[in-house]
Amino acid sequence: MLLPPEEASLFISIYSSLIGFVAGRLGGVARIVDAETFRRASNEARAKARDKLLGNIALIDDFVDENPYQFPERELSNLLKFEHFISGKFFVEQDLKDYTVFLNEENPPKAYGALGLTDEIIEMMPCPPPVLVSAVLLPWKGQIVCDGLILAYNVGFGSGIRKSLKESYLQAKKQGIITSLEPL
Repeated sequence: MLLPPEEASLFISIYSSLIGFVAGRLGGVARIVDAETFRRASNEARAKARDKLLGNIALIDDFVDENPYQFPERELSNLLKFEHFISGKFFVEQDLKDYTVFLNEENPPKAYGALGLTDEIIEMMPCPPPVLVSAVLLPWKGQIVCDGLILAYNVGFGSGIRKSLKESYLQAKKQGIITSLEPL
């Protein structure tokens, strides 16, 4: 499942501008110094710059205060919720009608229902689920989005691990699939 095209376009515009701004504030990251260089960069460079943003999340406040790209205030307020992001290793476990399920490695496990931006998340995977990935999940207008800068590990799982992951998914599903990272 994807964000609606107009929402995805808005997210990408604001997100790329934010990451470019932060990279510039930090003196450049992987040759990214602004929104334009972010858009032209490789996915590897984009991921490095994104990771710098996540390590310097307080710079979002500067971006919102300065609003260098003149985004509407109501849209910028969504960025302030990015502090509730989740990143790390997940198993892409299920591709459902309303979202793709990311299962974390915690005990007990948690399942997150995330939306893609322009490509279905499942289409980015090198093989059918389960797939081990490194990803960032972000709150966006009451939903969870995956920023698309996913590192999928091309690892096969035997029947024992697949069964264990299925059990973890069912356990997490009983607790409820998390579809929003925003605080209540």
